[in-house]
Amino acid sequence: MRDCSLDTLSACTPLRKRGRPSRDDSAMPREAILHKAFEAFARQGYEGVSLRQLARECGVSDSLLTHHFGSKQELWLEAADSVFQPLYQRLIQTLDSVEAPNVAWQLRNNLKASLCMMAQEAETIAFMFREGENDTERADHLRQHYLIPYTNRIHALVDQAREQGLMRKLSHEACTSMVLGIMRMLVVPGLYRPALAPRLATAATISAYVDEITTIFYDGLMLPTASASSSTLSGKTGSQA
Repeated sequence: MRDCSLDTLSACTPLRKRGRPSRDDSAMPREAILHKAFEAFARQGYEGVSLRQLARECGVSDSLLTHHFGSKQELWLEAADSVFQPLYQRLIQTLDSVEAPNVAWQLRNNLKASLCMMAQEAETIAFMFREGENDTERADHLRQHYLIPYTNRIHALVDQAREQGLMRKLSHEACTSMVLGIMRMLVVPGLYRPALAPRLATAATISAYVDEITTIFYDGLMLPTASASSSTLSGKTGSQA
C-alpha cells in the first residue's frame, strides 16, 4: 500500500544533493525527481530501474531517496500519479466542455479531441499500455484510478445516447476495446510505423488522421437521428468563422 503521508509533502520539497553543501548549492525539487523517475520507468521499465542509479542521476544519496519516497514501488506510484493525474483532469475537462448538438456528437467530438491529446502524450500512453500488460499492483493502480473512472464517464454518456435513440446498442466492452486499439496504434504503431509516420508527423496531420478514424468509428455507432441534428453544430461553426 502507498504511504499516504507522502502526499502531504510539498511537490517542491527540495532534496539535498550529495557532497559538501555550498552557499550556491541548490537542491533538486521533489517534482524534478519525480519527473526523472517517470522518465526512467518509461524508458527502462520497472525492473530496469535501480534506486541507486536514479539517486546518482538526481545527485542525491540513495538512502535519502528512500527516506523521502519509500520503496521503488512507492516511488513508481507517486511518479505515475504526478503524470497521470494532470492528464486525467485534462481529459475530463475536454469531455465536459466539448461543444455538440447532442450527447452522441459530444462523444464523437470528444473522441477526436482526446485522441489528438493522446498522440501528443505518446510516451505517457505507451507507458500505460506497457504496464497494463502485466498482472501487477502497478497495472491495477492505473486501471482503478484512471482507466475505469474515465470509461465509466464515457459509458454513462453512451447509455444516454442509446436511451435517446442516437446510438446503436453495442456493448461497452466492444466499443472500449476498439478505442483502446486506436489509441495504442497512435502511440505504438509497431510494424505499421513506416506507413503511419507521415500521418503522425505534425499536429495538423495527426488531427486529419484522427478525424478519419473518428468518422469511421462513429459512422458505425450513430443512428440517423443523431446525424440529422448535426447541422445545428455546423451552423454555429459557420456563423463563428
